[in-house]
Amino acid sequence: MIRFTTFVLPAAASLFITHAALAGPTPQDAPEPPAVQSDTSAEHQYLTGDWFGLRRGLEDRGIEIGINGIADWSHNFRGGLDTERSVFRYLLDLGISIDTEALLKWKGGTFFILFQHTDGDLGEELAGDWQWTSGIDSEPRTQISELWYEQWLLDERLRIKVGKIDANNEFGLAENLDGFIHGSLGYLINPIMLPTYPDPATGFNIFAYPVEWFYAGFGLYDGALQEGVPTGKRGPSTFFGSPADLFLISEAGVRWGLSDDGRPGRLALGVWHHTGTFERFAGGAENGSTGWYVFLDQTLWRENPGTADDEQAINMFLHYGWSDPDITEIEHHIGGGLTWRGAIPGRDSDVIGLGASLVTFSDEPGADFDDDYELNIETFYKIQLAPYLAVTFDLQHISNPGGAGLRDALMGTLRLEVAF
Repeated sequence: MIRFTTFVLPAAASLFITHAALAGPTPQDAPEPPAVQSDTSAEHQYLTGDWFGLRRGLEDRGIEIGINGIADWSHNFRGGLDTERSVFRYLLDLGISIDTEALLKWKGGTFFILFQHTDGDLGEELAGDWQWTSGIDSEPRTQISELWYEQWLLDERLRIKVGKIDANNEFGLAENLDGFIHGSLGYLINPIMLPTYPDPATGFNIFAYPVEWFYAGFGLYDGALQEGVPTGKRGPSTFFGSPADLFLISEAGVRWGLSDDGRPGRLALGVWHHTGTFERFAGGAENGSTGWYVFLDQTLWRENPGTADDEQAINMFLHYGWSDPDITEIEHHIGGGLTWRGAIPGRDSDVIGLGASLVTFSDEPGADFDDDYELNIETFYKIQLAPYLAVTFDLQHISNPGGAGLRDALMGTLRLEVAF
């Protein structure tokens, strides 16, 4: 049975230039490194410093380089499949972003390339879960994960991106994740073979921002992953050739509370369709499949509402997704979370969070699940030791791991994040 799951590009995993004033669903799991204010401050923003002025010099010319690493150590304390051993995995990223206006006097353009290397064992080997306890879980990979060009047009009311793209950085992403490490909390997981980490795919997006409070976007991607082609390791050949399957997705959203002293929020609705041919659990085949999702992000409280760049706040998100249980293992996906940045006095950059992700398994004959659902409850505390260094203590309780009749699991993870 093919697991129709997706993976996510984790926190601090790449460098990305965004336009906050008109932003649609921008990749919260791929933030740009902190802006360098001076040569002295640059020494403190990155572990390797300012490279004797080279980093600042490149940024002045529109070239930003992000080198980031994430390492997870996990142990299952109870239930699941294995409580005897631990697993370790890591992800290394090298992201290069080029602002075409600063470098070439070409306004509104960004070129981006992301190299990734990941290795280690999977948390699933311990917990036996379906949803993945860590967003960096993947089989070993070394690849160019993303390679795209983005152009803003019409006074930043239209955004076009073409190339090899992570679709979940553009569609179906909760913006208030801020520290969760679970592999499906705040992301789309039930669309069939969504082109996302570790398998982004060739495609293009177009987003329109006619007014500040509304956006709408459409994406078309290579759908070859459904045929077993690992698109993360490949270029555009299967987009233009066989297999000819495509993944299409669209999303529209509204925003509110955008003033400096407001509490920003967003409500988004999306629909996706895959053109491939799928085997039904009960036998036979089905041509194409469609599903939908909805997301809500909301800031509940801000410590300094009059300060636009102060991130100390309590934020929440909710999401729901549906897919066809005749051909997909997951029918319903419901999740939500609450985070508080700066909860402890004097620790303004630390984050504490609590969230839950529930999936219901298909009950069609042939789906072969012993349980009706899997529920993951996650809590964490992320300590920002330095601008370039963070440690997260994470605990997850998994009810009905994998729907396989296993005893409930209790997984602990220690995550280290470094910006080089």
